[in-house]
Amino acid sequence: MRKYYLDNLRWLIILILFPYHVLLIYSSIGSYYFHVTNSVIANAFILTFAPWFMQLLFTVAGIATYYSLKKRDANQYLKERVSKLLLPTVAGIILVIPVSVYFGYLYMGYTGNFLSFLLNHFTNLVQNLGNGLLIGPLWFLLYLFIISLVALPIIMKYKKGTWKLPIEKVTIPKLLSLIIPLAIGSFFLDLYPEKSIVQFFLLFIFGYFFLSDDGIQEKLEDKRWPLFISFLVLIIIYLVGTVPSIGSITTTASTSALTVTSVLSMFLVKLFENAIMWLGVLGVMGMGKHYLEFKNSKTLYLSAVSFPIYIFHIVWINLFAYYIINWIPNLMALQVILIMGLSFVFTIATIEVVRRIKGVRFLFGIKG
Repeated sequence: MRKYYLDNLRWLIILILFPYHVLLIYSSIGSYYFHVTNSVIANAFILTFAPWFMQLLFTVAGIATYYSLKKRDANQYLKERVSKLLLPTVAGIILVIPVSVYFGYLYMGYTGNFLSFLLNHFTNLVQNLGNGLLIGPLWFLLYLFIISLVALPIIMKYKKGTWKLPIEKVTIPKLLSLIIPLAIGSFFLDLYPEKSIVQFFLLFIFGYFFLSDDGIQEKLEDKRWPLFISFLVLIIIYLVGTVPSIGSITTTASTSALTVTSVLSMFLVKLFENAIMWLGVLGVMGMGKHYLEFKNSKTLYLSAVSFPIYIFHIVWINLFAYYIINWIPNLMALQVILIMGLSFVFTIATIEVVRRIKGVRFLFGIKG
């Protein structure tokens, strides 16, 4: 039986990327194509979602893999991963991301034409890979493809083995204890800036082996309010401690050797961050199971085009941001509304156009 609440969670999270990426323009958090100002509202919104919402997508992907491998063999699963993840990533890197980067360059004062920009963009592959400009938000699809490849042999060996996890003994406290390996894993392998593929791999694996179980999903639904409220409390503490200092503190690189105290301090910070993340994943899943288990024509459509939305949205956000910010300066609220609304409409329009071009739609994993 299909879990429609998981589909609904996926497209809802992807739609959050519209306000998230628009508000990054008005924030000093992290790196983006360009920044306009340092808004407290933008910072608070971003930090409310940044610790957990992409992590939820990897967890849902692990759960979806459980259901997928019930009706597909390993080869069929791999072919699906190539067509749905790898091919759109490559197509996006070549055809989509350069356009979004170009408008960022224009805002920062670049005066060259698009062809000269393209030449520079693709001749500085190592540099643009390191700073995230080569892949942009497509890091998610690339990470998910790599994780799927690495996880598949583990999953297939488990499926063919005789030993099985005692899922019926997994309680909510035991699930919460997984914060510790997640915190440890988040220290390693940031293939993309500040994004640990080890942490995302663990989330995928936990999704497949634990959260795919109907009994555990029912436990999350039953404890949805304690989990979600605990998550909100930690988020509020995080915001109160973080938002006021954004943009006011400069950091310098330290060359001093690591000490036991500094390592312990870093681990405690990671533990807190992963507690927010994991409680967010579990709490939102519990709420989703209770309130989002439904379907209609709109939800089915958004579920079908969620990944193409992910691929195309960034181009339209940057394009409209470049023009609208220059056309109506000093009106942040109106700018944000216009950029979000127009970029969503044009993203859907792009998908509908591409869907009708047989020789192109397969590049982006879009069905006719």
